[in-house]
Amino acid sequence: MPDWKLKSNNNFGHFLCRYYILLVIHLKNVISMAKSRTIFICNNCGYESLKWAGKCPECGHWNSFEEVEKVSAGSSQKKPSSSTIPGILSEIKFGQQEDRIITGMRELDRVLGGGIYPASVNLIAGDPGIGKSTLLLQLAGLLTRKNISTLYITGEESLHQIRGRYERLGLNDLPIPVLAETELENILVQIEKDFPRVVIIDSIQSIYSSHISGAPGNVGQVRECAARLFRSAKENNWSLFLVGHITKEGGIAGPKILEHMVDVVIYFEGDSLYRYRILRSLKNRFGATNELGLFYMEKEGLKEVDNPSKLFLSNGQISQPGTSVICSFEGTRPILGEIQALVSRSNYGVPQRTVSGFDQRRLALILAILEKHCGLNFGFQDVFVKIAGGLRIDDPGIDLGIACAIYSSLTDRPLQDSAVYIGELGLNGDIRPVSQLDRRIQEAIHLGFRHVYISSMEDKNVRQPQIIRIRNIREIIQPPKSGNK
Repeated sequence: MPDWKLKSNNNFGHFLCRYYILLVIHLKNVISMAKSRTIFICNNCGYESLKWAGKCPECGHWNSFEEVEKVSAGSSQKKPSSSTIPGILSEIKFGQQEDRIITGMRELDRVLGGGIYPASVNLIAGDPGIGKSTLLLQLAGLLTRKNISTLYITGEESLHQIRGRYERLGLNDLPIPVLAETELENILVQIEKDFPRVVIIDSIQSIYSSHISGAPGNVGQVRECAARLFRSAKENNWSLFLVGHITKEGGIAGPKILEHMVDVVIYFEGDSLYRYRILRSLKNRFGATNELGLFYMEKEGLKEVDNPSKLFLSNGQISQPGTSVICSFEGTRPILGEIQALVSRSNYGVPQRTVSGFDQRRLALILAILEKHCGLNFGFQDVFVKIAGGLRIDDPGIDLGIACAIYSSLTDRPLQDSAVYIGELGLNGDIRPVSQLDRRIQEAIHLGFRHVYISSMEDKNVRQPQIIRIRNIREIIQPPKSGNK
C-alpha cells in the first residue's frame, strides 16, 4: 500500500475522532441549556409562565411577573433516600402546652397561641418603621434572659445600628448573638454550628442563595430561601421568626406560597399618628386566628397594654351625640370600642361616604337598611364613621352600634348612657345573634356598663339585669314624624 494512502486514512481517522468529540461537547451544552431555562413567575400568587404578561391570568394582578431562571427536575435528580418511613399517629408524642417557649411578653404569647411552638416558622410583616425589628430584638433579649439560646440575623442593618437599638432598649447586660449575613448557605452553616432554639431573620427579602440566579427579594430567591430555612427548622427542631416586607397594597411581598408555607402569619399594624401598635394573627396552626396583641411605642421600646377595652373608650360611659359603644370579639378576647359618626348636609352633588376601621361596603349596607326600614334619608347627607383609637374591626357584631351612632348624629341626640350595643343587622332590619355573647357581656359588665342591647334571638339562658333584647332596629331607631333634621 502506498504511503500517501496510509497517511490519508490516518488523517481521516483523526478527523472522525475530532468530529465525534465536538459533537459530544455540543450535545452536552444543548442538554444543559435545556435543563436551565428562563420563566416568568407572578410575585403575588406564584403562577408560572413561559413568557411575560402584563396581567396574571391566575390572580388578576398587573405587572406582577418577574423573570427567573428555572432548573428542570432532571438537573438535580438524585437517588431516592429510603431512610424515611411512615409514622404511627398513636405512637407520636404530641407537643403539649408546656412544651412551648413562654417569652414573657404576654401579648406576643397570646398572638402565638400560648408561646413559641417548637419547630414553628413564624412570619411577621408590617409597614416600614412600625416596630418589627424593635419587637424581635426585645424578644431576643427576653429569651436570652431566660437562658434560651437565640440567634438574631440581620440582613438590612449593620451591627452598629443594631447596637444602637440594643442600648436604647436597655439590653446592655444581655449577651445576644447577632450575625450580619445575607447569604443563605453561610446562615445555615452558622445555625448548624451554634444550634440555637430560636432563630430570628430580619428580613427574608434580604437573604439570597448562591445556587439561585437573581437579586435578593425576587420570587425565586424568596421561595427557595424560605423553603430551605423551613426544612432545616422542621428537621432540626428550632423555631424560626421571619420578617417580611409588605407591598403598597398592604400584602406581604414575594410569592403567595410564602404565607401558605409558614405556620403563623402575623401582621404588625399601626398608624404613625397613634402611639399604639396592634399585633394580629391572620394564620395560626397552633392557636386562634385574628388574635390581637396590643402595645404602645415608647422611647425604651414596645410596652404592653394591660386593659385594651379602656384603651379605646375615650368618653367613658357618658354618651355624646354621634357616639356609641360596641363590643367585638377578636381571637379569644372581647374588646370594647367606640364608634364615632358624623352626619352633615352635603355641599356637593354626590354625598360622601367615609369610613375608618371597617369595610366601607358595610357602611353602604347599613345606610340602605336605615333608609328602607327606619324611614331615614341620607340622599343629601355626608356620612363619616370611624372606630376611635385606630382600631380595625371585621366583626359583624358591631353593626348595631354603627347604626345607632349614625342615627344619634343625624338627630343630634345622644344615646342612652352606659350602654353597649351588640348585634348584626339583617337585610330586613332584624338584629341577628353573634358569637361569644357571654364573654362580650361579661366584659361590658366588668367595665361598669349598665345596659347591653342584644338580639332577641339570642339564647334565652343569657339572663343578666343589664340585658335589653330587641328584635328589630326600629325598636331603637324610630322613623321621623316630620322629616329628618
